[in-house]
Amino acid sequence: MITRLTDEEFYSIYSKVPRAVVDVIIKSDEGILLSLRAIEPSKDLWHLPGGTVYKGETLTDAVRRVVKKETNLEVGTPICLGYMEFLDEVRSGISIHTVSIVMKVAFCGGEFQHDPDAYELRWWKEQPSNIIKEHADFLHKHHFLQYVISE
Repeated sequence: MITRLTDEEFYSIYSKVPRAVVDVIIKSDEGILLSLRAIEPSKDLWHLPGGTVYKGETLTDAVRRVVKKETNLEVGTPICLGYMEFLDEVRSGISIHTVSIVMKVAFCGGEFQHDPDAYELRWWKEQPSNIIKEHADFLHKHHFLQYVISE
């Protein structure tokens, strides 16, 4: 059974222990899909779709759930590429240590549509100037994005 935390439980737990999340690189001929955040943390920055892994949920199921929620897309089988760490991610004034498992998937179909936590979804081959630093570093290290451009 998958368990979702209340806000109170979330902050009580994750102010004390690291939080496990998946961030997803969705690849197509058009590039990789990034989302422009409409909420904190990192509001107004481009980022990879991602979210918390729930207790009782496999990483594959978490990837598919997060991608469906945030993009409305269907994707292939995830391949693990590594991890990112956010040692001091501030949420509602509380410092959280987040460990992100980065998974690559192929775009299989569907019409992308962003959820209310984002302003926009867009395919990118070159890095936008306003992207979460850890995401940019990971994407460059693995050769998914080219040089920084101005929008």
